[in-house]
Amino acid sequence: MLYKAGEAFTSETIIMQYSCGRIDVRGIPDESYGDEIGVPPMLSYDWRRFSDWLDDVQTMSVWTLENLVEAYEQHNPQITWDTYE
Repeated sequence: MLYKAGEAFTSETIIMQYSCGRIDVRGIPDESYGDEIGVPPMLSYDWRRFSDWLDDVQTMSVWTLENLVEAYEQHNPQITWDTYE
């Protein structure tokens, strides 16, 4: 769309970036493809740090997202979740 000189227009600036996805769960007995845990949107910066932390996590059973976040936040900054509705 072309605008004429002096014509008003609206622009948007992205000030917060959010990311979401899933956590792939590997090593579950009797499940050849593993499992996955859905993760709702959080600040992209937090997603990168959380994802890096998850790369080294090993548990004896499948943890819930809430358990994983609780363990992560014991030694890392609190995750900022998207609250937009």
